Amino acid sequence: MKLSPGAVLSFAAWTAPKASLRGIPEITSSSTTKGISLAINSLVGASCGWFEQPVDHNDPKLGTWQQQYCVSREWWAGPGSPVVFMTPGEEPIIRSVSSSLGYTFLQNTTMPGMYAQAIGAATVVLEHRYFGGSSPYDGFDSETLQYLTTEQTAADIVNFAQKIQFPFDKNQTSNSPKAPWIYYGASYTATIGSWIEQFHPGVFHAFHLSSAIVEANPDNWYYYDTIRQGIDALWNGTKYGDGGASCSLALNAVSEFVDSILLPEDGTKRDEKKVEALKQFFGAGFPIEDDDFAYVLGTVPAPVKNFASYFVQKFIDSTCTYFDVWGQDDPLWCLNTHDLLNPFFEARTLGNPWRTWYWFLCNEPLASWATGAPKNTPNKEQKKQISIVSRKLTPEYWQRQCEMHFPTAENGEQYGSAKGKTTEMLNMKTGGWGRVKERRRVIWTNGEFDPWRSTTMSSELRPGGPLQSTEDAPVFLIKNSQHADDAFTEAGMKGAGHRINPEVVKVQEKAVEIMKKWVGEFKAPTTK
Repeated sequence: MKLSPGAVLSFAAWTAPKASLRGIPEITSSSTTKGISLAINSLVGASCGWFEQPVDHNDPKLGTWQQQYCVSREWWAGPGSPVVFMTPGEEPIIRSVSSSLGYTFLQNTTMPGMYAQAIGAATVVLEHRYFGGSSPYDGFDSETLQYLTTEQTAADIVNFAQKIQFPFDKNQTSNSPKAPWIYYGASYTATIGSWIEQFHPGVFHAFHLSSAIVEANPDNWYYYDTIRQGIDALWNGTKYGDGGASCSLALNAVSEFVDSILLPEDGTKRDEKKVEALKQFFGAGFPIEDDDFAYVLGTVPAPVKNFASYFVQKFIDSTCTYFDVWGQDDPLWCLNTHDLLNPFFEARTLGNPWRTWYWFLCNEPLASWATGAPKNTPNKEQKKQISIVSRKLTPEYWQRQCEMHFPTAENGEQYGSAKGKTTEMLNMKTGGWGRVKERRRVIWTNGEFDPWRSTTMSSELRPGGPLQSTEDAPVFLIKNSQHADDAFTEAGMKGAGHRINPEVVKVQEKAVEIMKKWVGEFKAPTTK
C-alpha cells in the first residue's frame, strides 16, 4: 500500500494545529447528550449514559462529576461475557461513536468492534475527563486543571470498569474482574493503556496498544525525520524539482533556504530586510515572530515558490479567517504565539479541547515536541542530517507556550513543568521503555513510518533496541504503515472511501487469534 501524502505530512495528536479551535460550538451536557443520542440512534443495541466519578480519586470530599459513555450489546453473548473498552482520548466522544467518515468504535468498522464480534463482547467508549461534555469544571485554568493527570485518568477508567451498571447487565456480571475486559487504544489512548497496565495490573485482562507513545522526549526531532523517510519511500526514487533531487532533499532545500535567512551561519550578520521580504513573500502583513513563521511553514512543506502561493491563497484563509470576529485586520494574527490576547490562549472552556490537551503536554509533562533535526547527527542515507522543517522549531518554542496557556492561578497553582517536573520524571513514573518483562497479555502494534515510532516500543533508540516479540507480549511493526493504522478495519476504510494496507489486515487477523486465545484463558477470581 502506498502512503498517503496527506497522512505522511500531517501533524499527529501531540502537536495539533491551532485551527482545531475553528467552528467548535459551546459544549454542554444537554447538547452533548442530544447530539450523541441522534448519532447512535441507528446503531444496533447501542445506548449512552452518564457515570459518576470523583473529582479526585484520592479525596472524596471534593465531590463528583458526570462522565459520558456509550455502549453497544450487538455482539454481547450474555451474562459474564467480555467487554472491549476504549476511550477517545483528546476529543469529544461523539467523534468516536459517529464519525463523519462512517466509522464507529462501537462496531466492526474499527478494531474494538472486530474484537467484540470475535469474542462475543460488548463494546464501550468512555469520554476522557475534561474533554467533550465530561468535565468537573466549565472553565480551564491552572487551578481547575490540577485534576487532569495520568493518575486521575487511569483511575477513572478503573473505577468505571469495576462499578458501571450497563442497562443490559443490571447484575454487573460483565464488570471487571468478573469478566475479561479488553483495552484497545491507539496513539494517546494506547499511552493511557500502558499507564493502566503499569498502575492497575489485573483490572484489564488484555491490551492492544497501537502506536503507544511510552517514552516522553523533550526534543523529538525524530518525528519529522520519520516523515522524511516515509516521503522517500512514497516517491520510491521519483525525481523532484528542477534540480533532480529526491523529494526529502527538495524539502530540505526549502528549510535550508529559510534558515539561511532566519539563522545565518559563519558569523554572517542577519539581514532584517531579507527576513521581512521572506515573510511578506508568504503573505505575512504583520511582524510575525521567526518561530511562529517556522511553525506555519513546517505544517505543509513544499517547494518555496509553489508553497508561498499556496500559503497566501489557501492556508491563511482556511486557518485563520474564523478569527475575524475578534476584529483583527490581519488574519495571520491567530498564529501569533507571543500575544496573550490571542484567542488561542484565551479560549478556556469545554469548546477548546486543544487547551486541555496542551495541559497534558506541559503538566506531566508529555512534551515530545516535534522539532527540526540537528545539523551534527548524520542519518543512514545522507552524509549530513537533513531537516524537512526549519531548525527554528525548537523545544523552547513549544515549552514557551505553556506559560501563555496556563499562567499561575490566583491560588498559586501552576502546571507541572513550571514546578520542575521533567520528561525523565514521567518516564520513571510510568515505566517508559522499561518494565517489559513484567507485562503480560499486551499486543504492541506500530507503523514503519509512524512519526511517533521513536517514542514507542519499536523505537531504534530504546536501550537494547526495539522490543522483541514474545508469546505474552507480541510486537508487530507494520510495513508501509503510519500512525495507528490498525485502528480501522477493512470495512471501516471502505466506508471512508479508502483501501486498507494488506499488511494491516494480516496483523489484525493475527491479533484477533491471539485475543481469542487470551480470553479463553480467563478465570474470574474466586470470592470468599
